[in-house]
Amino acid sequence: MNWLDRALAAPDAFVVGEVTVGREGDSFVVNGPGTTGRADRPGGGGELRDRIRTDRFGRYRPLSGARTMPGDWEVPCANQAELVDTLDVIYPLAVRHIEQAASGTLRVTTIEAVLERQSGRYEAANGLAPRARDLAVEVVCGMCARTPAWAVRPPVGAGTIPCPEACSVLVGFCREAALWDGDPPAPQPPSKAGGFAEFDTPGNELRETYLGRRFDSHRPVEEPTT
Repeated sequence: MNWLDRALAAPDAFVVGEVTVGREGDSFVVNGPGTTGRADRPGGGGELRDRIRTDRFGRYRPLSGARTMPGDWEVPCANQAELVDTLDVIYPLAVRHIEQAASGTLRVTTIEAVLERQSGRYEAANGLAPRARDLAVEVVCGMCARTPAWAVRPPVGAGTIPCPEACSVLVGFCREAALWDGDPPAPQPPSKAGGFAEFDTPGNELRETYLGRRFDSHRPVEEPTT
């Protein structure tokens, strides 16, 4: 019996990333984060993908696992196959990666290997010092529902989605961080006005979190503005 079979056999709802999976008789329902009471029911596939493409502030979500998913929606699934399809729309390859991690067949690539193969514009990412790189991982991956299997060996189970390889968003952040090391930008109040991955924009939430912890650990953390 795989992890999904075990989770579905239990009487209680379970969590995968930011979504909750529950039962409705003999079928299932996937609820978006923070969904309570009456919720919209986007269709599966393209309609659901469009619904979670942006966060509640209307910003594009370049990282499928980013903890910025909008809520107040639910998707009914008539059977387990539809449930798997729905979860794959929300978190591509998550079900497969969970199964592979459970069976010990998940192919993991270290972040060192990912950064070493960068070239052109992103070649600078490989120059980021190990300590600064670890902080970049904490900041970016801390905002993601996936757990970096290349950094730790996560427990396998419902709610834990292993990430087998550093994503392009993290690589892009490491590039910017390497440039900041030479000339740290002045701190700015975090803002939700810019895009999630616009790391070269002052006020970007991840940028300001990293800069505050990297260069000025005594600076108080300011609340993001809307």
